[in-house]
Amino acid sequence: MASNAVPTGIKKEDALSGLVGGSSDNDTLLLDRAPDFLVVILDLNPEAWQRSHGVSKEYLSADAAFQNLKQTLSTILVFLNAHIAMQHGSGVAVYGAVDGTAELLYTTAPFVQKSKHADDQSTISACLPFKTMDDALFSQARKLIRRACEKLADGSARESNGLVRALSLALCHINRVTIMARTTDTQSDYSLNATNDTKNGHQHTSVGFHHRILIMSVTPDASAQYVPMMNCIFSAQKQGIQIDVCKLLGEDTVFLRQACHLTDGHYYSMPTLDGLLEVLAMVFLPSKSIRPVLMFPAMDDVDFRAACFCHRRNVDIGYVCSVCLSIFCGLRRECLICQSEFPPSTLKRFEDEQAVAEMLRSG
Repeated sequence: MASNAVPTGIKKEDALSGLVGGSSDNDTLLLDRAPDFLVVILDLNPEAWQRSHGVSKEYLSADAAFQNLKQTLSTILVFLNAHIAMQHGSGVAVYGAVDGTAELLYTTAPFVQKSKHADDQSTISACLPFKTMDDALFSQARKLIRRACEKLADGSARESNGLVRALSLALCHINRVTIMARTTDTQSDYSLNATNDTKNGHQHTSVGFHHRILIMSVTPDASAQYVPMMNCIFSAQKQGIQIDVCKLLGEDTVFLRQACHLTDGHYYSMPTLDGLLEVLAMVFLPSKSIRPVLMFPAMDDVDFRAACFCHRRNVDIGYVCSVCLSIFCGLRRECLICQSEFPPSTLKRFEDEQAVAEMLRSG
């Protein structure tokens, strides 16, 4: 028969508080673990989303593109809500990338002015931060898609891929969050999701964050964006920011695979959108601190080809300027970037090597 007796020398109140509060060192470390700040980049290319349901590009419609996106966006919101609910203090920011540009759709960071909390007053009983994020993402995504379709219709669209700009803004956003966390780690009222931790009479203080970036991609690589993309990747690598990529539609992208490999992130290509929630929960929801003990899909086929600066094509063998390190797919008398003239002896040697290679291939 079980007994409720307390061991000699231990007060009953202390024993109960130890059971409830978790007095072990491991529990203390778990409670003191730095929260996660996740930046999600949504690729809102209307052409890709409209083609996902077999609609012809000739009849591009903002409403049709958004309807195809709507179910996927609902799944992403479930994932974001789960991320915020995982630990107090965890934050999230969402950027929409389209038409060669990017805009902030929603963030829990306190330095951004918040819009009205909810569009429907009948949902006042809903959890307010979750409702605010839902309203912001749906309304802002619809607005960006409509604007992109208008630019495509009148021919003023610049380019369909805005991931580079979104990635740059995400890194700037993370840097600002980091600076604010350092300057406010002694203030008890600082919280990324505007809630106070009053458990046991103590308030949470943000002493640091585990930063991650998750890219939801639907467009192919743009070779013209190779240099700015690699600059963003190296910046994230230097800051210890993981870049994850979930390829929702289309073929795999070379540059985003390189981003995941160089920043210790994870790349997953969706064969179909039906199992998106399961993939987000199992692959991209775990925080940076527990990823080393989990098994993730291997990345064994990373393509490290670069893009030439003359034609913006991926090259297997290229020629590099020794002054500015620009890459070219063929021989040139001078560099297109820094206008440095190449030595005639070097050009002659390369021409001879090309001639020998042609002879070997033809023979």
